[in-house]
Amino acid sequence: MGVKLTDEEVNDFLTKGHTLILTTIRKSGEPFSMPIWYVWKDGSFYTSTLAKSPKIGHIRRDPRVCCLVEEGDKWIDLRAVIANCDATILDDEETVKWYMALSAEKYAAFRGESTKAPEATKKHYGGERVIIKATPRAGEIRSWYNRKIRMPG
Repeated sequence: MGVKLTDEEVNDFLTKGHTLILTTIRKSGEPFSMPIWYVWKDGSFYTSTLAKSPKIGHIRRDPRVCCLVEEGDKWIDLRAVIANCDATILDDEETVKWYMALSAEKYAAFRGESTKAPEATKKHYGGERVIIKATPRAGEIRSWYNRKIRMPG
């Protein structure tokens, strides 16, 4: 028996997942991975970042990204979805507002009190935001869930 998730299981797992590991490609060719909150919608990952962030520069040079969502502490509980994607940068106001509303709802219980942040932090994160849309390429989603392994009795 395989350990691969069904399409329905992948969709459910990604919808409920907490942290996306987004990997972009630096100018030097090195991969650069970062944890980021995200929303899975209509077969694509969406996340927000500052318009001037390094990952935006990476994507403008090379739109190929890898997205990983995983969970599990014990071996038997390890579950993951990895997708090779093509990323696009969306900067229209309507899309940014749409994403920010969905993200605010999904992560409401995890956000800190931003009014207590130092002024420098507020200024830094108050810059112009854009949305990264990462769409998996056909056949480029891999998944597993160790609980699907039939262990000998």
